[in-house]
Amino acid sequence: MAYQRPTQRELAAARKVVRLEEMDRAISEGRLTVRTMTTEERARSDARATPAAKARTRRGHRLHG
Repeated sequence: MAYQRPTQRELAAARKVVRLEEMDRAISEGRLTVRTMTTEERARSDARATPAAKARTRRGHRLHG
């Protein structure tokens, strides 16, 4: 059977696995801290994301006719 190159999706999945393993290792070694956003942080994040999402929607309509 002939060699088939991995697809971009397969390559991306492999990179993701490695990245997640590195993150897990960093967390267990104490080099990375993961926490939940506070209510105030979430509100600020949502406030920034909403105008950006609307801009993407408008931009998409202009590009596609």
